[in-house]
Amino acid sequence: MKTVLADDRGRIVLGTKLLHKYGKKFAVVNTPKEIVLVPVSKEPLSKLKRLGKEVGIDRYTLAQIKKMAREEAKKEAFSEIQNVR
Repeated sequence: MKTVLADDRGRIVLGTKLLHKYGKKFAVVNTPKEIVLVPVSKEPLSKLKRLGKEVGIDRYTLAQIKKMAREEAKKEAFSEIQNVR
């Protein structure tokens, strides 16, 4: 695990290795005990479309699909945290 410090303006530097591996865009997930950075796909709609096809998108409203996508992102973030520990 890498430790980084925030500067006076609240910015952190991840380094080029991590940026090349995960990209430059992250979702910030606030949990009761920690902050998690989750890489955002360069093509997030393709992942949402795939998820929609798997669950039968025609059975759900857009609001329900958005909720499922958020829940999936949280699951991914928490599974990454548990893999680090």
